[in-house]
Amino acid sequence: MTDTSELDRLLIDNLKDLDDAAKRIEALGDRLWREICTACEEWTGTHGWKGEYSSDEPWFAPAEWFDEEEPEGWFYLDFGPDDAGDGIGSTPYFWLSRYVGTGGGQLCLWLGQEALGARKWKPLAREFAHLLSPFGFHLSDSGNFYSNCTLNSGRVATALADNQLEHAMEAIELVLKRAADAVPVFSKLLTKARTN
Repeated sequence: MTDTSELDRLLIDNLKDLDDAAKRIEALGDRLWREICTACEEWTGTHGWKGEYSSDEPWFAPAEWFDEEEPEGWFYLDFGPDDAGDGIGSTPYFWLSRYVGTGGGQLCLWLGQEALGARKWKPLAREFAHLLSPFGFHLSDSGNFYSNCTLNSGRVATALADNQLEHAMEAIELVLKRAADAVPVFSKLLTKARTN
């Protein structure tokens, strides 16, 4: 077992500063998340997509995926495939770490669907994995498609210093473009899932 007594002493001696830093990290994470959601809403709006942006879990989809008010599939942002989201072990504690890719964190765009349960969806998704790979979408071990859209930490730091956070959203815009380019393949997959 590693002796952490010196580190523990330093933590206690500096706890007030660490507490203040943690609060600031949370505030920066919230600010960055709002900017990410705004970037998604602006991009999807100019491309004719629909979705929900006011919640903690925004989602969006191309207009052609909607049947009445509900889409047959949708995209949403979440942490990477190897992250349990609990901040334990090698996963990041702060969401900010995921947004900018530090401490093993990742921000990813995921495909959601409810046409099939995992048992039937996973083999079908495997059939399409090679078709979606050129668009930057990968199949997770649980059978869900995702694409990394982690922000560049250097660009975020510069954008924060310049008070122009919107200039750090390149990764978000790129992943949305990749998703739009992959829509025809995803549409075939969703149609096959619906008729399966």
